[in-house]
Amino acid sequence: MTQNIRDIFEQNIKLLGMMEKSVLYFREQQFDKALGLLADSIDRIKFVIEAIITDREYFNLVATESMLVMLTGILDAKRSRDFILLADLMELQLINFLIGVQELIISKEEISFNEESYKENINLLLEQGSGFPDQLKEPINTVNLLESGYHIEFTSCGQMTLAAENGGVKFYYHTNNKVQLEAFLLARHWYQKDKTKYIIYGLGMGYQVKELQLMAEEAEIEVYEADLNVIQLACAFADIKDLLMNKRIKLIYDPKCELFKEQLINLNEREACNIHYPSYKNIKSSEGKAILTEAFQWLKEVEAY
Repeated sequence: MTQNIRDIFEQNIKLLGMMEKSVLYFREQQFDKALGLLADSIDRIKFVIEAIITDREYFNLVATESMLVMLTGILDAKRSRDFILLADLMELQLINFLIGVQELIISKEEISFNEESYKENINLLLEQGSGFPDQLKEPINTVNLLESGYHIEFTSCGQMTLAAENGGVKFYYHTNNKVQLEAFLLARHWYQKDKTKYIIYGLGMGYQVKELQLMAEEAEIEVYEADLNVIQLACAFADIKDLLMNKRIKLIYDPKCELFKEQLINLNEREACNIHYPSYKNIKSSEGKAILTEAFQWLKEVEAY
């Protein structure tokens, strides 16, 4: 993959997350937030269009004229404050266009994890996290993980989702479509203005934690995870370096969910406790599952269906 193509691919991931949130805010009439995100995105959009034009042979299925017409329409709708049309153009044209570019790149390139980045993430994890064994320093064996029932798959936006198997049943940790929007909605559901600390069970690929730390700008976040394989895969295939470097966030390896249970017992009114449901589905021990189902009544109701 050339540097230009990589830059487009990575820029589009950021753009898609910003655009999806912006559309949501437009629909809710939170125009200040929507326009702020759009303003921050315009230069990125122009960069992507110019980069695609520069590499037009690679993107032979993308019409240059249609890109410029699309951008003009968005800017015109913004100027006229037709926020209904603006949200439609962003959702139906721009977002679909960016997803098409991502899918084209994925179809043409073999994209694997960066070994140096993985090692850096593991070192940060061992420095900043808690309870992690030194065996994490050993090279990741992706073949063994795949044979054990874990699957890493590209989503339409270019980020990775994770699937796992427990009891012979395969399930996904994150959507295959709008990953950042899904994470944003979950984090927004968790967010409470008066909370100074969040205790979360389930790392997944870290997307929901990323969104939560952006909303709760001063709160501490502790993330408990029982599956070391999931942690390794997140370090290998997700961009979690900023989470690992954030002093407000602490990742804790908790194979029996006992540390999480202690936090539940000592929870105070300034703390919130939440669970990432797919991570719960992946818990192998009956004791660990019992701890969580006792703590979260809605899990009992879900399991009863």
